[in-house]
Amino acid sequence: MAVQKKDSADTPDSGVLRAKPVVKSAAHGDHDRIVMASRTADGSMAQVAPEFIGDRDVAVSAAKEQLAQQAASAVDTAARGVSASEGTVSSEPDPDVQALKDAQDEAVQTAEAQAEREISSLHEGLGD
Repeated sequence: MAVQKKDSADTPDSGVLRAKPVVKSAAHGDHDRIVMASRTADGSMAQVAPEFIGDRDVAVSAAKEQLAQQAASAVDTAARGVSASEGTVSSEPDPDVQALKDAQDEAVQTAEAQAEREISSLHEGLGD
């Protein structure tokens, strides 16, 4: 039994084929469907109009870890050349190291908040 193509856009999804399928990318233009973003050096996403798919909690967790590591690394890179005073040994934490750790922690919190915002605004479900 042959299946006929119908041109009507309001044809219900009854298994009848359409001459012109309606796909999300046709309505919204080219975009990348991703589970985890690729990042540029400044932390921005490298994809074209990304759409996160899959489990939301996994996407948030991945983005948080990715951005946190990148932010902490950026702080560390910016602070290179800072050295502790030489010749003294103390049980107190080095103030330069503690300041660096505090800056990294702040950068991680900012990155995690960015991850939450990105996933919340771009997540499209399980890709159904």
